[in-house]
Amino acid sequence: MALISRMERHRKRRRWWKWFLFIMLILAGVVGYYAYEIWLAANKAYDPREKSAKRSYAVDIHKDPFTVLLMGVDEREGDVGRTDTLILVTVNPQQKQAWMMNIPRDTYVSIPGYGKDKINHAYARGGTKLTIETVEQFLDVPVDYYVEVNMLGFEKIVDELGGVEVRVPFDFTYNGYTFHQGTMTMDGKEALAFTRMRKADPRGDLGRNERQQLVIKAILHKSTSLSSITRLDNVFQHLGENVKTDMSPMQLLTFQQIYRSIAQIHTQHLRGHNTYIDGVYYYVVDKEELNRVQRLLRQHLELTGDGDVSPLMP
Repeated sequence: MALISRMERHRKRRRWWKWFLFIMLILAGVVGYYAYEIWLAANKAYDPREKSAKRSYAVDIHKDPFTVLLMGVDEREGDVGRTDTLILVTVNPQQKQAWMMNIPRDTYVSIPGYGKDKINHAYARGGTKLTIETVEQFLDVPVDYYVEVNMLGFEKIVDELGGVEVRVPFDFTYNGYTFHQGTMTMDGKEALAFTRMRKADPRGDLGRNERQQLVIKAILHKSTSLSSITRLDNVFQHLGENVKTDMSPMQLLTFQQIYRSIAQIHTQHLRGHNTYIDGVYYYVVDKEELNRVQRLLRQHLELTGDGDVSPLMP
């Protein structure tokens, strides 16, 4: 009897292990399927380019400070489009710090090959490449990576995230949407309206820039804290359709991990003044302010004079 009892227990253990392995194989297959779908979507968004001319080598985002230029492009049918949003993010993975600086779209700059104009006209003249060159020349720092988002697909991304939680600075109504001061959960259409309103903001374009930063921070926070891989798959599907980036799928995942380790994102502003030149409105940043911002960015990126990381920096 004792022998039969031991044999029965042994058979039960074998059956349990078979079921356990079967369940694990199914789970691995499901996770593998979604991981593969996410990888395909990320590859669809992948648009590689040469490293910045301001770098003598490609940065390693695991350890080197780097920059990411976020571009929100308003492309409509029959229109080449313009950058509605330009935000330079500098990340120092060793210090676990990030800075976010919004460049007002009407900023008066020199566009390589075209002379002085609004910075958002660089995209209409030469697309992503000329926009990056213009930002690099203006701020005197390398743009290591870029992420370009079609604003028409912006709301789909927010909706797939299940909405984002944003702090509303004051009460206002825009395009039929009402926003009340305080924290508010927004869907895609609300978030897009929140970022586009300008005339009702007492600070004009600068206030609009700050609201854009609030939404982008909320999207980054939500996308790096997702627990559902199926939702992440849907998000990446929309990213693949509406986003271009020169960050590879592996670099995107690394960037997500780095961002999750950063406790706070600091915000930097380009101070300037409004003016009209030949009847056209521009936002002008004076030389002293521009020098201040350039020094700050280069310090955070630990740059030497030639644009590379200083060996004297920790």
